[in-house]
Amino acid sequence: MIKITDKAKIELCEKLSIDLQGLTYLGGGREDSDGTVYTYDEGARKKVLKILAIPEAEKEKLRNLEVRIKYANYLGENGIKLTYPLCNKNGNLYEVSLDNKNYYTAYIMDFYEGNNPESSELTDELVYNWGKLTGKSHGITKTFTEGQDNHSLSYEQEVDFFENWCKEPEIKNAWIEMKQYLSKMPKGLDDYGFIHNDNHQRNILVNNNEITLIDFDCASRQFFIQDIITPTQGIMFDIVGGMLSPLNDKDRLKHFFDSFINGYETQNHLEDRWYQEIPMFLNYRRMLLFTCMQDWLNTEPELKKNFIKNILNPPQFQI
Repeated sequence: MIKITDKAKIELCEKLSIDLQGLTYLGGGREDSDGTVYTYDEGARKKVLKILAIPEAEKEKLRNLEVRIKYANYLGENGIKLTYPLCNKNGNLYEVSLDNKNYYTAYIMDFYEGNNPESSELTDELVYNWGKLTGKSHGITKTFTEGQDNHSLSYEQEVDFFENWCKEPEIKNAWIEMKQYLSKMPKGLDDYGFIHNDNHQRNILVNNNEITLIDFDCASRQFFIQDIITPTQGIMFDIVGGMLSPLNDKDRLKHFFDSFINGYETQNHLEDRWYQEIPMFLNYRRMLLFTCMQDWLNTEPELKKNFIKNILNPPQFQI
């Protein structure tokens, strides 16, 4: 991660009329982070300030960030409970400080109380509500038109990115085959559009069984089913297997899907053909996580072996 300079932080706080001394560190700022997050008080309300840095040579990423900010704001303004960028006193959704190397971008959000649930805390009611919120967001996204012509925020770009990043020949080839398969999938308004695209339990806050979506930094135009697949990754790592180990509790995984999809379908309908593709999209998630974890997996050869086995010979599963 690019370090946020004091000069940029001061300039951004001035543009946003935020007291620099009133900032309290909340999270981020690590090597694997996309930005740094602070809280501050605005009258009786608690706010969140997020600052990200984008190299000037990669200006297209600033455009991508702008589209994602507009998407999150669009959902929030249409009734989805999430942390989303708010219009600031200048009438803008974000502000930028530019030095000779980087764009430092900042936006503000409301602060929401809540915790990331552990896999063991994902009750039927909570999973149902999570599915309901996801379905509602997909219903609204059908009218979001920003960035529809932006190839860099499409599933093709995501697959190309992970194929190029992947160092394991067998998994790299699996990415090539995946792209060929996905190219034949329908991409109508009821199948495909802007989604959260990282809808796992570390990106939701739970407070009194109410869910708030957070972190839209991976949002892109994708197949809606991806936001139904991603929520299972936590229990597949922690409880039922199917990622780093064999799938050992198909009934528990099916039960999770049943609860999530039942909630989802109250707000948005997917054709049954998409639910029949769940095993394929589960493998997409395995491939994505393997590629993200590949350097660490090189230090854990037995886990790496099992992960590759699950990708090349996916566990049999059907809801």
